Amino acid sequence: MLYQILENFSEDELLSFISKQAIEFAKETSSDSEDFSKKQLAEVIANTKAIEFIFNEELRRLLIERIKPSVFVKLFPELGVTLDKVGPNHYDAAISWATGNLYEFSKKIGVENAYENEKESNKSIEGISRVEPDYALYPYQQHISNDVLSHLRDNKQRVLVHLPTGSGKTRTAMNIASEHLRKSSSNVVLWFADREELCQQAFDEFKIAWKALGNRETSLYGFYSNSNESLSGIDSGFVIGGLHKFLSLKKSNSRQLQLLYQELRESVTLVIFDEAHKAVAPKFRAVVNDFIDGDGFKADLIGLTATPGRSYSSDGLSAEDKLLAEFFYHNKVSMRVSDYLSPIDYLVERGYLAKANFKSLNYNYSGIAAHELKDAGGLETMKALASNVERNKQILSTVIRECIQKNSQVILFACTVEHAVNLAIALAYNGILVASIDSKNDSSESRRVKIQQYKEEKLQVLVNFNVLTAGFDAPKTNVSVIAKPTNSLVQYLQMAGRAMRGYKSGGNKECRIYTVMDDIPEFQSINLAFEYWNDMWAKKEE
Repeated sequence: MLYQILENFSEDELLSFISKQAIEFAKETSSDSEDFSKKQLAEVIANTKAIEFIFNEELRRLLIERIKPSVFVKLFPELGVTLDKVGPNHYDAAISWATGNLYEFSKKIGVENAYENEKESNKSIEGISRVEPDYALYPYQQHISNDVLSHLRDNKQRVLVHLPTGSGKTRTAMNIASEHLRKSSSNVVLWFADREELCQQAFDEFKIAWKALGNRETSLYGFYSNSNESLSGIDSGFVIGGLHKFLSLKKSNSRQLQLLYQELRESVTLVIFDEAHKAVAPKFRAVVNDFIDGDGFKADLIGLTATPGRSYSSDGLSAEDKLLAEFFYHNKVSMRVSDYLSPIDYLVERGYLAKANFKSLNYNYSGIAAHELKDAGGLETMKALASNVERNKQILSTVIRECIQKNSQVILFACTVEHAVNLAIALAYNGILVASIDSKNDSSESRRVKIQQYKEEKLQVLVNFNVLTAGFDAPKTNVSVIAKPTNSLVQYLQMAGRAMRGYKSGGNKECRIYTVMDDIPEFQSINLAFEYWNDMWAKKEE
């Protein structure tokens, strides 16, 4: 149709659409030295200028004005005009309509492909577009990552990362590890953890992280739990090491295993220790030292923890805590936030952590005062508490109410293995979807299945004994019931933290932490916990 309309222009008018230089060039390079005919001019212009007759206002006007009335009434039926009534006002109306309906106009003159191509091209070069990374860090995590890398560049060799439970220590560390691996194809990162859940979490997380952050293909090795992976030939990549597995390897009498262990020691360039407050436990420290304090080779060390100390004492810092600070050369990287009383307040306000509402569960002690029992809070204490009927009724009624009335996802920490099983049976009897997890009755496989069912919300409650205190990531958990008394600030915060994932990370705006009151020291302020060891990490002025 465009060509047909162009035929209505005079030859001089058609020539005005093409530069004289272009016409001369075409004539000089053509075997036919004759001037272009009017038909040829119309064809050339239709082929080369179609897009301009759509988007150039003046050319569009000229084109519409040259449409014959007999064609006009067919092209613009929406104007409702008959052939004998077509006048200048109708052409003006058509020009106005085309200006507001460019795509429809391009279809009328048969050049809609030119319109679509232009729009697609224009879309691809739009000035500003937000691009979301696949493995992003929050601003405070970026600062932590940058500070750690700066410490290592300054040859400080050891640094401990202190972030609250649920604030993304693993994700932050994976960015640091990926940066380290990108530097050299011969770098090896060794990630240490003491339990299968922590090791598996790191294994899964690195696969996700490297797909987004990696610059080459690399190898991921899992050497923990019942893994039979060989340590042979590891000269690059990421190794997940279970501390107990490495302890066995270190003590092995096998000459071959000792040689492989030595080869790995010489290959590792960065060690990351999860739950780093355990790093000074004598057996674990011996394993770590094999990789960071060798003759002729030394890997850097990064520790990760929510609690940069091992115990709490009202009398001040313990010898163990001082030892931990010394082990990391007093290099601690933590959050820097201004205008907030605590980093916890910042994380809650920004949605990175859920606001924790601490609630006490009181009951009739019936003569039990746990701290007065002969084992001072040991196994006999736990058994006595686990068998107290009033105490168990309070626990069960709280969990049932949370499940039925509020549709909560609950983690329940029991006193003993038997206590966990019994609580689960009692909850199931009351119609609650529940499972119990412990290291005595569960295999690695059954634990994984139950945890996955809980994450998929096929279970509402997981009752456990000494399994889910750390390395367990189920963001939808919004209730933690601490029915296992502890005077360990570290363990208490780990149990409370299972419910504290914020809504920005797929969790909740608020969570509830229920603590059974057994007249044993407990801690209900995570702000206090977070700040507790600051003095320990402050370098003394020379």
